[in-house]
Amino acid sequence: MTSYTLSNTTKPICRLALALLAAMLLPVGVRSEEPPATTLAKPSSASPWGFNLSTYLWLPGLNGSFTSDKKSGSVDVNFIDIVNKSRRVPLGFMGRFEAHYDRFAFFVDGTYMNLKLKPTYGAVSDGINSEMGIMDYALMYRIFGASAAQTPEYQGRKRPNMLDVYAGARTLWLDNSLSISGPFGAIQTSPSASKSFTSPLLGGRISVDLTPSFFLMMDGNFGGFGAQNVDFTGSLLGMLGWRTTFFGYPASMEAGYKVLRYKVDPAGSLSTTATLNGPFIGLTGYW
Repeated sequence: MTSYTLSNTTKPICRLALALLAAMLLPVGVRSEEPPATTLAKPSSASPWGFNLSTYLWLPGLNGSFTSDKKSGSVDVNFIDIVNKSRRVPLGFMGRFEAHYDRFAFFVDGTYMNLKLKPTYGAVSDGINSEMGIMDYALMYRIFGASAAQTPEYQGRKRPNMLDVYAGARTLWLDNSLSISGPFGAIQTSPSASKSFTSPLLGGRISVDLTPSFFLMMDGNFGGFGAQNVDFTGSLLGMLGWRTTFFGYPASMEAGYKVLRYKVDPAGSLSTTATLNGPFIGLTGYW
């Protein structure tokens, strides 16, 4: 048997060859531990902040009673009736702004309604003059689901279901007066009574993606608890949304139904119990 020995010149060359072979084999080992190409990476965001702004057109009917300066009146009309019986174009608006930081958020949601129903000519009948402003503001926490900062990363993909809870307050501003038509068409109007009330508010909402483009959302809250003579106030809305983009920014269009009820019974000249309910359409932008 013939034996071979490495000379001092050959040994460094062999060591270099072994080192190069190890360097070539090392990336193969690393690549074998990587997940398959079909695995989706978890969305991540460079910033924990996220914002959205919504505006809605709400077309509610009204069922309620109003008191101003010890005179009272009641009304039960849908939106079409309100348009036909109104002395001016009924005005209703709702807007909402949210600022999110990771799972925490703060929102402001405002509603304004201006209703002036004319009394019946030639008979004793009350006309309702009522202006109402509602401002909700609360701290919100996302129990589960993607954070608002991840919204752009889910374009074209279904988001996980989301559940939020919130606690805050609702400020209600009312201005009521009543018009009474008497003999010969004479109209008398009671003095206007105006006042604002603030009461605590608790609520929650859930959002479910049906497809990468369409989603359902439900939002409900209640409050009052007798604070500042607000016996009860609450709202419930449900909507179907369509996710899209405008000018390169994520956006959504929504359509749904909203119900709002409040009962104010102060020891003064103004009290109101009313339920407003009707369809709405809206637009939301995200950034």
